[in-house]
Amino acid sequence: MESVGPRARTNRLVTRDLGDELLVYDLDRHKAYCLNQVARQVFRHCDGGTTIPDMARRVGNALGLPVDEHAVRLGLVRLEKAHLLDGPVGLSLHSSRREMLCTLGRAAAVVVPLVTAITVPTSAQAASGCLSGSCTQHEQCGNTSVCECKSIGDGQKICAPKN
Repeated sequence: MESVGPRARTNRLVTRDLGDELLVYDLDRHKAYCLNQVARQVFRHCDGGTTIPDMARRVGNALGLPVDEHAVRLGLVRLEKAHLLDGPVGLSLHSSRREMLCTLGRAAAVVVPLVTAITVPTSAQAASGCLSGSCTQHEQCGNTSVCECKSIGDGQKICAPKN
């Protein structure tokens, strides 16, 4: 039995609830993450004292769905990779994601924790009204009077300020 559970980072993180999801901005790494409802619940229950079996039960109760330890472990691994936990959790997924999805069955689409990185514009891009990220047409870049979809080679294009 595990005596100490994982602890969510609280220092230098800005969090905002967005309906069922949680937006987390890491002030140290200048990265933003969107946590789906399962990852959000896992993150919320990382208080340092809740064990993985207890967390699975609490997350399941909060969501009104059966959540097993595999889903919680996957969530913890993803939160750890995003540097949203205090210290390493030391977990490894003994089964592949495919095996875990088979284990979870039909509920997998609902109970799989997702931690999605979000592209955050630089201060210069934000000031210019340009959105960051890949694009296929100018309209995807925000303010088209100052931004355009530029080719960076290999068929890839990004939004960038006009020269």
